[in-house]
Amino acid sequence: MPPTPSVLLSVVSPVYWAEASVAGLVQRLVAALEPISPRFEIILVDDRSPDDSWIRIQEQTARDPRVVGLRLSRNFGQHRAIAAELDRCQGEWVIVMDCDLQDRPEEIPVLFAAAQRGYDLVLARRTDRQDSWSQKLLSKVFYRVLSYLTDTPQDSAVANFGIYHRKVIASVRTMRESIRYFPTMVR
Repeated sequence: MPPTPSVLLSVVSPVYWAEASVAGLVQRLVAALEPISPRFEIILVDDRSPDDSWIRIQEQTARDPRVVGLRLSRNFGQHRAIAAELDRCQGEWVIVMDCDLQDRPEEIPVLFAAAQRGYDLVLARRTDRQDSWSQKLLSKVFYRVLSYLTDTPQDSAVANFGIYHRKVIASVRTMRESIRYFPTMVR
């Protein structure tokens, strides 16, 4: 039997144009994670955001050693930022979520409990997106086209938010494609 990782839960969240939400995100994550286990890490990667997101991340890393900040050399996009975080995370379970708080940290215990019933991954589904109607429409069109091109059903309400066992993440880490799209890579 392999040794138990020292970190039970890793939360990875790419950060872009999020200076206003970083502190709230970390606060809500800590509140959601501590009842599960004190053995967690929060990894925030600044995808070279043009605002003060990196400064806000540094403030959080100074306050709590469980918060890790990474800064990319330039803007690579959300899915490459996720890949950078996945290469760094150490948890037995990895939660991937957006930083804008549309993915609710308070749902993590629900995802974790579902995973403990024998699943290697559990995906969250957004029921009330805070996007504009045009963003919602473009998202639906994108997922329809993606479903057609990949011959795999895609759901526009399911994005990155989910919990993944480290063996799933290890498999995703082996995919070094130049074009990355995390939800499809996981499937």
